[in-house]
Amino acid sequence: MKLFKEQEIKKARIELIPMIDTMFFLLVFFIFVTLSMVHQKGLNVKLPRSSQGSTVKLHNFVVTLKKDGSIFLNKERTTLQSLPLLLKQRVTNKRDIIIINGDRKVYLKRVVKTIDIIKKDGFLRVSIAVSPFK
Repeated sequence: MKLFKEQEIKKARIELIPMIDTMFFLLVFFIFVTLSMVHQKGLNVKLPRSSQGSTVKLHNFVVTLKKDGSIFLNKERTTLQSLPLLLKQRVTNKRDIIIINGDRKVYLKRVVKTIDIIKKDGFLRVSIAVSPFK
């Protein structure tokens, strides 16, 4: 005498289509999050090229020198005379890296004068942004 009816045992299946949809959603999400994390502090200028440039991981302040003579601290317009005052207000640590982001058409005299003004106030780490050769 049989008490239980034999039932057909179904194997479990993993559905691939919903998993692929979820993976594409996560991929797009992480791409957008990563792109929004990149924060450029300086303005876009045509940088001079160098084969010996190195990457700076962290920098807090960018001084941009444009070819028309304008000067910016991060993205705020300033003058060469008021640059030291702005740096003193914004920079809390004198060891923070200050990047000179100069257009390739800017005269060397302006770059050197800007570096002199920055270093005269005791800021120790000044670098010049360059674009690598391809």
